[in-house]
Amino acid sequence: MTLVLALRCRDGVVLASDGQATSDAAGQPTRSPVRKLFVAGGRLAWGAAGSVGLQQALEEALARREDVLAEADDPRPLVVDALVPIQQRALRDYVPHPGTQPPDLACVFCWCDHDGAPRIFSVPRTGSDHQLHDGHAAVGTGDIFADFAMASIAHLGTPGLDLERAKMVALKAISDAIDVAAVYLGPPIQMVAVTPEGVHEIPRTELDGSLADSVDAWKLSQRDMLGPLAAPVPFVRAADAS
Repeated sequence: MTLVLALRCRDGVVLASDGQATSDAAGQPTRSPVRKLFVAGGRLAWGAAGSVGLQQALEEALARREDVLAEADDPRPLVVDALVPIQQRALRDYVPHPGTQPPDLACVFCWCDHDGAPRIFSVPRTGSDHQLHDGHAAVGTGDIFADFAMASIAHLGTPGLDLERAKMVALKAISDAIDVAAVYLGPPIQMVAVTPEGVHEIPRTELDGSLADSVDAWKLSQRDMLGPLAAPVPFVRAADAS
């Protein structure tokens, strides 16, 4: 399971993901850390969900286009031309075996136009119906967790948040999804910020330090707002109640 979330904000785009690969070994799930966020041309950040081999093929294809990606007014045709043939080739070359599925790859791409406007662009596993998103986009089998998280804070007007608050929202969404999905999503959480100045990786020290502290403070303030409702309800036996 994978979750990659792109969140538009006032200053750019925050792209975040979980960092765990899960596979079956003798019927038991095994976990290992894996990279799910990438950078191309210093301007384009992208996250991938699906086959690691297809991710590597796309990374190589985009690396060959780095100079053009950095200069393009609209990089969408370039990323589609790089990704869709990889998706189609994987389906064409797949040899069915009992209990297996063809390898696939879904991606979300983030950049800022040369005039500074932030963009989020997703390409699903099918390679069709790729689209721009105004607020957020999520890919991966864990995308429903991000959709629920973003719906719960829609009243905050996330596209109007500054970069620091958008990073808090993204970290909370991914960490909450990891807590819910247990073995199938996991750390280390990865995050990059995409601004008109380029792509900047959020260091582990910030993710585990000041940013995590800010998210904890946010959760605490929500609990305090509930007041007595946040306190656990004591269990009363029927015999005691009578």
